[in-house]
Amino acid sequence: MKAKITFLTCLLISQIYGQINFNYNFNTTGQRVCLVSASVTENPASVIINLHDSAQNTSQNYSIKRRPINSQNMDWVTVASNIPATTTSWTDTNVTLGSAYEYQISRNTGTQTATGYVTACIRYDQTDYKGRMILVIDNSFITSLATEIAQLKKDLTYEGWFVEELYVNRATTWETEPEIITIKNQITTIYNNAPTNDKPKHLFLLGHIPVPRSGQGAFAPDGHDENKGARGADCYYADIDGVFTDVATYNPGTIDSKAINLPGDLKWDQDFIPSELEMAFGRVDFADIGGSSQTELQLLQSYLNRLHNYRMVASGHDMGNKTAFNFGYDNSNDGSYRSLIPLSGVNNVYQYSGTTIFPLWVNQTGPYQVFMQNVEIPHPVAWDDNGMNATIFSSDQSYWGYWDDAQNSWGVGHIRNLLSKPTKCLGILYTTSAVNLFHQTGMGETMGWSIKRIMDHNQTNNLYQKPEQDYDTWEFWGRTHLQYHGDPTLRLNQVIPPTNVQVGLNNGHLITWNASTDSNIIGYHVYRSYSENGPFVRLTSAPITDLSFTDGDLTTVIRYYLVKAIKLETTGSGNYLNPSIGIMATNALSITGFSENSVQVYPNPAQNEITVASNETLISIELYDVKGQKIATFNPNNTINVSNLSQGIYFLRIYNNEGFWVVKKIVKY
Repeated sequence: MKAKITFLTCLLISQIYGQINFNYNFNTTGQRVCLVSASVTENPASVIINLHDSAQNTSQNYSIKRRPINSQNMDWVTVASNIPATTTSWTDTNVTLGSAYEYQISRNTGTQTATGYVTACIRYDQTDYKGRMILVIDNSFITSLATEIAQLKKDLTYEGWFVEELYVNRATTWETEPEIITIKNQITTIYNNAPTNDKPKHLFLLGHIPVPRSGQGAFAPDGHDENKGARGADCYYADIDGVFTDVATYNPGTIDSKAINLPGDLKWDQDFIPSELEMAFGRVDFADIGGSSQTELQLLQSYLNRLHNYRMVASGHDMGNKTAFNFGYDNSNDGSYRSLIPLSGVNNVYQYSGTTIFPLWVNQTGPYQVFMQNVEIPHPVAWDDNGMNATIFSSDQSYWGYWDDAQNSWGVGHIRNLLSKPTKCLGILYTTSAVNLFHQTGMGETMGWSIKRIMDHNQTNNLYQKPEQDYDTWEFWGRTHLQYHGDPTLRLNQVIPPTNVQVGLNNGHLITWNASTDSNIIGYHVYRSYSENGPFVRLTSAPITDLSFTDGDLTTVIRYYLVKAIKLETTGSGNYLNPSIGIMATNALSITGFSENSVQVYPNPAQNEITVASNETLISIELYDVKGQKIATFNPNNTINVSNLSQGIYFLRIYNNEGFWVVKKIVKY
């Protein structure tokens, strides 16, 4: 059982600050994990698997398996075996430029098998359309958070996502409510109605979304029996085809009533996620944060503004390429070694040391992409005093990671409180629960998707063969309480975008821009959409080095362009083509004297009626759905009734008396 330790305890070990320490005892801790990274060559194409524990390994031969990225356990193929113990690297030449692979490296220790994982990519292209995602929004913030939500949707769109919006009723309690059924059905409808080849991949829950609960009497994630039972389970929303039942009873009589689970109470029986998740998911929920001088609205505004600054790589928000961890519990130590080396490379992994309280140490030695604090309850007061200069934070201790209640003195709710702080932190994990492997972020995958992969790991599919150890046995794998807090679409390697993107007419539509100030920029991609809300289609087949591009289409139709700087990003997983966020420009003002700014549509989002106002003389308004199909035509002198529309996104094409038109997006809730 993991004892409760306060932040004042600070540190259980002391080491000299610096890069990763390889004094890894192969008779104890070293029996479980291989320390590996990948590097690549392009001509000829090859992947070099670097075996960083070879200096201490004198007797245990290595074997290596490989599979295509995001494959299943059955797809592993052994590509090398009986590699001598002291070997420092192994080269795979059966690879192709532009591809990405996943490798499992193992040693037979005599009593069990030590494993390491790394993704390896050679100019893997992460610049194309990323797919659909669902943004579920607490509708109590429709008006008060409208500016920040609009910016978030633009940022997601300009990063490559097509955003499906869903406004839902706010939770009235931390208990399970019948509204979870309605929300799940709405999410399922959006998922099922999406094209077969473009299903939503991420689910972002913003605000106090009703809390699904699931679980009976399975082993508590931190070993404390009072933490058994019906815990918060947002996986319910992300598991489209999983079967959740409500027929069992868990009622020991001495726990929080919210953890009691009875037949028919809409708290699900499952302690384990019923099937592999269809979507990665994350929650940003700052309801009932104790000890804060700011309102829930202000905390959400602060988080979303920080998120925007991160994507834009605004001054002071460049988080670099270092990672760090504090040596602590075995399962989290192994997670640090397995995740951080492939992410930032062995020379950029640092180890927390000394007696300085860890948030202060992180601020003094960072910034870090990830800081894994593997042995101590993080305390919100320490974050207030010192900040958290890391994009992703994880910690491994009892109680603090339970998010599904208002904050209390035992630490429940602390994980949401920490995320609400005005620090550089944008995502938080509770690694006691075996969410301790996210090496895919080293090839440009999102945090949410990488975490989804380890959430999907269970006894049946065994996606990642990990030696069992305390708090990382089958009882912890694939559990319904597993959770990520933050924007699940977040990627860890930032690129400074271009600036001053403009559109003019010159034998077509001429897009120009100023260069990114980032390093290793190999060129730029240009994208086009006929809706500001995307999806955007890439026009350039390869990154171009010019600072201009001509779209030869002269038709007078409004279109939107994005320009992204493309960086050759080198990590502990090889290299890949890493795009900045897109900077948008439109030809709307160059082909018409009718400006979007001259038209106001309100209220938006709307439930029943919408008014269109303009200083122009309007002659017609057309209503379109997201597929571009015209639904109705309206007289602009009348209020538009939308009460009969289904919830979702629509577009108004508004014509003036000169025949020009503008498009306005509306949201029906």
